[in-house]
Amino acid sequence: MPSGALNAFLRRRMLAYGRRMDLGRMLERSRQGAVQAAILAAKCSQAYRELLREHGVNPAALGHDTDPASLPVLTKTNTFGRFSLAELARPVRAADLADVLTSSGRGGRSFGFRLTTRKQHEKSWFDIDLGLQDVFRIDEYPTLLVNCLPMGVVFRSRAVAVSNVSVREDMACSILRDIGPRFKQTLLCTDPLFIRRLLDEAQVAGIDWQALNTSVIVGEEILVEAQRDYIAARMGIDLDRDSHRLIGSSYGVGELGLNLLFETRETIRMRRAMRNDSELAQLLGGKAGGLEMPSIFCFNPLRSYVEVLNPDADGFGELCITMLDRHAVIPLPRYATGDLGKVLPREQAVRAASLACSEVPWLPMVAVRGRIKDRPAGWPSVEAIKELLYRDHTAADRLTGAFRIWADSAGMVHLTLQATTETAASARDLHERLTAIFSPGGSMSLVVEIVTPTAFPWRPTLDYERKFAYVEG
Repeated sequence: MPSGALNAFLRRRMLAYGRRMDLGRMLERSRQGAVQAAILAAKCSQAYRELLREHGVNPAALGHDTDPASLPVLTKTNTFGRFSLAELARPVRAADLADVLTSSGRGGRSFGFRLTTRKQHEKSWFDIDLGLQDVFRIDEYPTLLVNCLPMGVVFRSRAVAVSNVSVREDMACSILRDIGPRFKQTLLCTDPLFIRRLLDEAQVAGIDWQALNTSVIVGEEILVEAQRDYIAARMGIDLDRDSHRLIGSSYGVGELGLNLLFETRETIRMRRAMRNDSELAQLLGGKAGGLEMPSIFCFNPLRSYVEVLNPDADGFGELCITMLDRHAVIPLPRYATGDLGKVLPREQAVRAASLACSEVPWLPMVAVRGRIKDRPAGWPSVEAIKELLYRDHTAADRLTGAFRIWADSAGMVHLTLQATTETAASARDLHERLTAIFSPGGSMSLVVEIVTPTAFPWRPTLDYERKFAYVEG
């Protein structure tokens, strides 16, 4: 059998097997895998042994009956910020390394790393292709994937054609326009900020998103529903009726891996239904209605073990993830991500699917609200701001998507938005419109300012190569 046909056969078999597998059994295997990952880390990582001892755990005493919750929580500060690479990593020859990926460095000048050996590198494509088949049926639809994610994030595939162009909207549009029609579908991977620029370039270039049968995978930031609606309107996607095209979100951590959490058609349907169903919103988000709706993701429990640290009354706490790869070069058991999330019990998932008139995802679900550091007490969240801004598509067209929430010396909270170059000369009506949205009588009280691209104090010319910081540190 040709290798392409064999890989397609294996994908179908694995997906069919996974859907038949008992979820409770998968979660128990995930927990056992997390313990095994810690045992292996203690054997090969000097840094992890030191962290275990400091936590009062004897590395030699780790066994299959160890409770993962008894192990230390790792962070970028107590790992990459404290230990050398030689202390963190298992012994691997430089010649055996094939790939290096860094974290975003958003928290400052400190970076975390994920190193991949050549043996791992040769297998990394399979997880990507498996996920693409599950959502986009790539074995039936010849597919072109145009990757516009920044920071050297690339995809490997043996089932789709991949173009890694990073944040070059001109290159992306040229490839989509000239090469895209050869395929039955195209996939666009990008982030919620860069896609604003890409959509404008596509309009000038005459890109026909419907003819290209284009779907979108969004990463790097939390995607709010108003943004999803806005992108769909610009691309001609009927989110509630189209059975194939979609706009979905993916969540990764540079030090751990890509696509750790991901939306499915079922979870998207649930999240969209939360807007008009207070019971569903309360069930999944802990709040009935309002501007903040957490993203609803699935995850593969045979790839990662997901926990929530110090959950509140609604079950939300800091997400903590253990990768189950036994060959990880830098093992990071119980790595805290800095994001606010909640693992959804199966009974809640079943009830949520019923309320949303959806099928229940075959994988476990987790709700994510966003970065904990982006939620200063008394300030509106980044997601709430985005939800209001993108509800007005005309206003969104006149902004770049970049904004900053900050407080002056008197404690008044300001919202400074960057206008497009075309808007800068006539922004008065837009200012009045947005001021009304954020006035004391509206949803939240902020001092609203709209500035020209060059007057925007935070990276006036957006390079899109870094994660944008929406909240003043």
